[in-house]
Amino acid sequence: MLYKHRALIKIFYSLFIIIFIFYAFLECNSDYIKHPISIIIYIISLILIIISYFLEKKKSKNSLDENNLINNNDIKKIDHGFDGILELDNKIPKLWFKLFYITIVISIIYFYSFLFTNFANTQFEYKIAYINQLKEIKEYEKKQPQANIETVKFDEKFINDGKKLFNENCATCHNVDGGGNIGPNLTDDYWINHTEKTLIKNVFSIIWNGSKNNKVMRAFGASGEIKGNDIQKISSYIYYINKIKKKPNNPKFPEGEKIILV
Repeated sequence: MLYKHRALIKIFYSLFIIIFIFYAFLECNSDYIKHPISIIIYIISLILIIISYFLEKKKSKNSLDENNLINNNDIKKIDHGFDGILELDNKIPKLWFKLFYITIVISIIYFYSFLFTNFANTQFEYKIAYINQLKEIKEYEKKQPQANIETVKFDEKFINDGKKLFNENCATCHNVDGGGNIGPNLTDDYWINHTEKTLIKNVFSIIWNGSKNNKVMRAFGASGEIKGNDIQKISSYIYYINKIKKKPNNPKFPEGEKIILV
């Protein structure tokens, strides 16, 4: 039974080392586990481990026969000195030594791979994740064209996302309720800029192109700071707080010209 346990442990840590080397130095993704070459390596490793197991079993059996000839009195005993307990000074199992040496080797591999490769480098992992995210966004934008001044429309499904984007990008100047701060009140019918005939398009145009009459309002869309679809969401939220939602309690004084936009 002891030999079986040793064989299982050998299989485990041998395969673990192989997988670790693949991951650390080849920088493979999770698909390498199923790769045919990886499977062949696992099978060869398993065969070598089984052969090693039988060789060690034969060697251990011969060694056991020799040890049976030795009188127990010849085995060194350790006296604890205070509790009267005697302990046989047996040798540490070879498997323990092997595991200890393996942990040292893995530690060295990990240390130098961290220093001289990109393994376990958080900055590199972040960079790769960022690049992959940009690729995914680019692919998504190909399938999902960005809204523009011609296609923008109000949709209730955009309100919640639009509110989050508004709080992140607009609330500093226009207040969280849209009632105005250093920027104008967005919940009344007074407009500093009037470039479009409908409210949703007028708001989209201002966010995209900025304000000619108020230089503090920059061109979020034209500069690429906010994408067209996100501007459509913000515009839908502004349309909502202007036309549907209850007006804020302390709105800023009217600015610009009174124009009823629908």
